[in-house]
Amino acid sequence: MGSKDLATGQRRMWRLSLLAFALATVLLLVAKWSWIDAQARAVVVLSPVLETPVLTPVVEAVTGEPRLEETSVAGNTALVARPRGEGPWPAIFFVNGVVTQGRELPEVRRLAEGLARAGYLVVVPDLPGLRRGEIRPQTVHETLEVARDISERPDARGGMVGLIGVSTGATLALLAAEDGKVVEKLSIVAGVAPYTDVRTVLSTATTGYYRGDDGELVPYKADPFLAGAITQSLVSTLPPSRHRDVLLDELEEVDRLRPEFLDELRGMGPDARSVAELLANRDPNRFDYLYVSLPDRVRAKLEELSPLANDGRVNIPVEMISGPHDKYFPLSDTRAVVYIAPQARVTVSEALDHVELNPSVRDLPALLLIDGFVVRSLRQARQ
Repeated sequence: MGSKDLATGQRRMWRLSLLAFALATVLLLVAKWSWIDAQARAVVVLSPVLETPVLTPVVEAVTGEPRLEETSVAGNTALVARPRGEGPWPAIFFVNGVVTQGRELPEVRRLAEGLARAGYLVVVPDLPGLRRGEIRPQTVHETLEVARDISERPDARGGMVGLIGVSTGATLALLAAEDGKVVEKLSIVAGVAPYTDVRTVLSTATTGYYRGDDGELVPYKADPFLAGAITQSLVSTLPPSRHRDVLLDELEEVDRLRPEFLDELRGMGPDARSVAELLANRDPNRFDYLYVSLPDRVRAKLEELSPLANDGRVNIPVEMISGPHDKYFPLSDTRAVVYIAPQARVTVSEALDHVELNPSVRDLPALLLIDGFVVRSLRQARQ
């Protein structure tokens, strides 16, 4: 090869190197811009939740007022929040937890408005049972139906939906993502403080203990509300009858574990008697025996509410976050999501008390963890 050919080859190599460098630079800038964009949207979403005296008014001034509509989605009453302007927009299905106010809870409405200001179409349905204080198989079924319905909306960009859930709503989001037909329509599952194993919830609520990964009993003091919610959910798994429905109505108004209620439950027949015995039990060593003694149909319905009990896997990005000492579900139950979701990421933040933020200056590192969770979730929901 002559010197002229060598020089020509070197110039060509330089051009290719410069082109490769330029391309890499552009890709890096685009990647960084997507993160900057997601961070800006996270600020918009978090500002109404934190209700900061300076930031919130500024965000409201520079973003478009969302359009709110009360409507029906897949037969479920729902709040729909749309951004200003013309769609389609990336869609988010906010899956609420067990809360009597449902979509009308002020914190839920503020979050929906924040997401809409950030450029997302948001749907917040009242799923069956949640406002009554229970979760049941019908709740799971309607979660799937709502997700399908949202994906088919003309204002949902790309026919994709991001699921964002809180507490039992995060559990419902995981259950929906295990469905092979629905998961193809999902961009992400993001959740705050879910449970993944219904046995852990039952054991903790009734005995104050659960079994760790090593099989040893672990003490755990949960908020008394958990016992009420799990009682309501467990009774709803019994065969339909007028007596059962009367008891469910009563459970919304009275102490759910009072002796008189358990006596009424025992009088409803063998199935109800086994449920009453499990609810009355305080000995953690007896829990496993009482659980397997439940009628097959009751136990099967319970396991429909347990992501770990199903054979499905969640093969999309999953973001979960929880506080280190949640008042309802042990942190280990949130961490267990990795067993069913290979792409799961679990964040633990001291600034989180179940689904409520406890921000302060001292909690800046903990707040940054929450910010990272929101940024990653919002970025993925726009993919």
